[in-house]
Order: sequence, then structure tokens, then C-alpha cells
Amino acid sequence: MSRQYCCVVSLVILAPLVHREQLCISIRGKYNRDVYAAIRRLADVRYSKTHGCFYLLYTPDSIRVLREFFLGMCAVEERGWEKITEGDFLSRGQEHTDQTRVPSEYRETLIRNRYSALTTMNYVIQFRSFLKFILPETADTFTEREISSYLLHLVQERKVSLSTQNVAINSIKFFLEHVKQGERRVYYIERPRKEFTLPVVLSAQEVIRLFSNTRNLKHRCLLYLLYSSGLRISELLNLKTWDIDADRKLIYVRAGKGKKDRVTLLSQIAFECLIQYQDHYKPQAWMFEGANGGRYSERSVNKIIKKSARISGITKRVSAHTLRHSFATHLLEQGTDLRYIQSLLGHENSRTTERYAHVTRKGFEQILSPLDRIVQSGKFEDNKDI
Repeated sequence: MSRQYCCVVSLVILAPLVHREQLCISIRGKYNRDVYAAIRRLADVRYSKTHGCFYLLYTPDSIRVLREFFLGMCAVEERGWEKITEGDFLSRGQEHTDQTRVPSEYRETLIRNRYSALTTMNYVIQFRSFLKFILPETADTFTEREISSYLLHLVQERKVSLSTQNVAINSIKFFLEHVKQGERRVYYIERPRKEFTLPVVLSAQEVIRLFSNTRNLKHRCLLYLLYSSGLRISELLNLKTWDIDADRKLIYVRAGKGKKDRVTLLSQIAFECLIQYQDHYKPQAWMFEGANGGRYSERSVNKIIKKSARISGITKRVSAHTLRHSFATHLLEQGTDLRYIQSLLGHENSRTTERYAHVTRKGFEQILSPLDRIVQSGKFEDNKDI
């Protein structure tokens, strides 16, 4: 086993008692925070408190997919595969394992189109789940009817989230449009109705309290950049030391969401904090490095923010993305044009940026609540004894 990795993931066959009498792959070992965060984002991966590990349903190609997913992140140790017979990975009622295998050209097309390792993994898992559902139909014979039945199954039986449902739809669409080169008019997959949720935004006073209760220099630097530049957490943690333009007070975001580069603001206060941080911690490549020298983990950043919010008495659900929402909302309240905010945030669609207009207080200070107006008129006196 190579010694260049500081962590090891063991992929072990788990007894078929964990999930409806199907064999599973357990994912366990001594891995760092980055690998832990990557495992948590995998589609259909669950955690078993009984066995103390993450696990995934076993199918013929799942070990190969996992092996390639962890490539470059950590060493992979495999145990227990020699005990498997062909009948072991058949779930009840399934008789043709070849029909549930994701075609090799599916992954190859994903790789050629430069999909990320995480997206590739999620698409393969979701498409394999679809193939298992439509048996005895195969990847070459399924129709719109099977697609509709499967989507209904996801919502009614499995009760998956909206995002998981969309990944499932995308995995099927990818097969039809890219692998089979089908025309869109030949089929139609209905999207779930998109939820409209308002972002959680901190007030300026809450932001001040959050910063005041973050004593650690590195932690405060993280929070300053998230709030003052509107960075996504992945963009913050992907920053390299040379992505900071000190003279022009800009931050270069490389390969952000959608693999797009952009620039955003570098606050003077955040810059001064960054200089102190670099003098003290001396990061090498990544701007923010973990204890073992690798990239700092998303989970650690959110733990820092939640701890500071709790100490500050902030009861809102606060995360790294909350600071990004607050950055955009506060800019809007200062009178910044939405087009500039859209550019700073890296939004492709202006409608995504426009939702901040629903949470801004801009203009509200000129509106008096009807209850306050009645009380101020003197025609009603609030009974404080009620």
C-alpha cells in the first residue's frame, strides 16, 4: 500500500442484514476531514450506528466506481470480496445481474464531458438504482412509462429530497441525451415543482456579534472572507495563496460553480486580517490548510460558525452560506445595483440574485405597520396587563 497518503479507506463487504437483506459495502477507516466530507456528499450513502460506518448497497460495478472516486484522495484497502458469489449481490426478486449493470459507456461519456468525480459517482448510483427498479426492462428497452413509475416511486415510497429527485432525473436524461444521442422530443421528463425558500440573513448587529465571538485568528479570517466577498464555502477552501490580488483588492475565484472563473471584492479589513494570518500560519499552497497540510474541510468551517453563533446568542440557522446571503442582502440595502451583485456572486441567472429583494429591509423603514399607526393615532391604547 502506498505511504504517500495520510489516510486509508477500507471497503469491506458488510453482512446482508443492514439493508433489506442486501449486501452492502462498508466505508470505514482513518480518513481526514476532506475525505469524510466527500463521503457524506455521495448519493445514497447512509450511516449505520450499529456498525459504526458509512455504507452503500453493493452492485457489480460499485466497487470499481468507489475505487476511482477515492483515487487521489486516499489509499483504498479492499477486504472480503473473495467470499462473494454471483448470487450474493442479487436483491430479492432480481434474477439478471447484467440488467442492473450501468453500461460502461455511461461512465466513459461522463468522463469525456469532464463531469466532476462527485457528479459522476452520483449519476452512476442513481442510474443504477433506476435500472434495478425497471427490471426486467433494461437500459436498451425502457420507455417513458418506466421513467414515470420510477419518479413516482422516489416521491411516494422512498420520499427522497427534491435535490435527490433532480439528480435521478439528470442521470436518466444524461443517458438518453448523451449516451444514446436521443432527441429531446422523443421523451419528456417532468421536473418537480421548484421550492421557493427565502435565504436566512443576519442583521449587521448579528454579524458584528458573530465576528466579536470568533477569537481565533484563522477562524476570524475565514468568516471575514465569507462575508466580505460573498464566497461559496467551496470557493473559499479552494483559494490558493496566489489568488489574492493585494494591489487591486480583488480575489480571483478559479473554477467556481459551473467551472467558471470570476473576481470578487477583497475588503481592506479582511486583507489586513489575511496578512496577519499568513505571517502566523504560513500556508504553502491552499490559503486555508488543515492540521495535516491538506485543504481545510467544509465541516470544520461550519462547526466554527455554528459555535460562534451559539456564543453570540444567534438563534437563526447559521452556516457558511448564510454569510454569503448576508453579503448580497446588505449590498442591496446599501443601494448596489443587482447586476453588480450578480457578477460578484457568480450567478448565471439574474432571477437567482433577485430573490434577495424578498428579504431586504430597503424601503421598509418608510412603511408603518397598521397596528402602530392605530396606536399612534390615539384611538387605541395598548392594555399592557393582558
